Amino acid sequence: MPRTLRPQHVASSAPRATTRSPAPVHQPIHQQVQRPTIPLQPQPAAPAPPQPRLPNAYRYRATPWVLGSLLAGGLGFYTAKLLIAARTPCQNPGIAELVNQKDVSARYDDTADSFDSEVGISETLMGINRMRRELAQQCSGHVLEASCGTGRNLGYFDLGKEGKVESLTFVDLSPGMVEVCMRKWHILHDSKTGEMKPGLQVRFLKGSVIEKMPPAPGGKEKGGYDTIIQTMGLCSTPEPVELLENLVRHLDVSNPEARILLLEHGRSDREWMNNILDNAAEKHAEIHGCWFNRDIGALVEQAARKTGMEVVMERRRHVGTTWVFELKPGPGMTKPNIAAAAASSVGSEEVQQSTWTSWLGWK
Repeated sequence: MPRTLRPQHVASSAPRATTRSPAPVHQPIHQQVQRPTIPLQPQPAAPAPPQPRLPNAYRYRATPWVLGSLLAGGLGFYTAKLLIAARTPCQNPGIAELVNQKDVSARYDDTADSFDSEVGISETLMGINRMRRELAQQCSGHVLEASCGTGRNLGYFDLGKEGKVESLTFVDLSPGMVEVCMRKWHILHDSKTGEMKPGLQVRFLKGSVIEKMPPAPGGKEKGGYDTIIQTMGLCSTPEPVELLENLVRHLDVSNPEARILLLEHGRSDREWMNNILDNAAEKHAEIHGCWFNRDIGALVEQAARKTGMEVVMERRRHVGTTWVFELKPGPGMTKPNIAAAAASSVGSEEVQQSTWTSWLGWK
């Protein structure tokens, strides 16, 4: 077979084609156009979303510290005064004796309207109101409150329909105190008449607890009271032992459940506190009408020994300055003769005029 010859590629002498773009042709410098550069204006930043306002934790943390500092400062000042008073020698060592204490009971006529505001805060802080409640809740039957004052025990007696109290008789030497007591009774109990025990008798008497008092309701055969309560009364009378003896005369000692309940304030069981009381006793008596440095325990013991009463309970609080007593008829006691008290026409008339039921139109 004849051999066929292929034509060989012959490279052209022309330059090889390329894909590169031609180099740019730069203009001469003197022909270039200078364009002014415009500075970029800063764009205002977008407002940040409002952040929630966090409470100032230090503000609330500081309040207890401030209050605590004020309280600590007040306690420190009070403690310093007590220390100074405790170390001050007594100027009148015999001021604790009854013979050296003048009668200041008339002072209550001037302080009757402001008495509750003067003692209210201190009695609350010291727990006196709680002690009043405990004693008043023990009262049963025909109850006599001697030295009733402004009636600071009125809200504590068991006066419900099934209550233990059958009658209440309030007696105080100060007419102003009795008036306040009656007004307070209206405020506390006038709206609760339907909730109280049917036939409950309430009487108010302006008179001395040392003198004759009316017998308990129920006629001459009843005579004495089932419960006699007195709070803060031995400090203001010039004859505390005679007052206790008179209370026993008006107690139904034939009733084995009869009781005399006392809440008093007097001398402490600490000598440094007694020094403070003796130094302030005279000024305190002139302002408030009571001698708060008397030995209440000795007075009650003396009266009990003379009358035959038995001290069932004796309790002390507040460095021994607050005394609580419960007395009952001792063995062998006989019913006292209180016919003279029943014949006291003046006292009976005053009670009848100030009887609570008569104010409501009842007899």
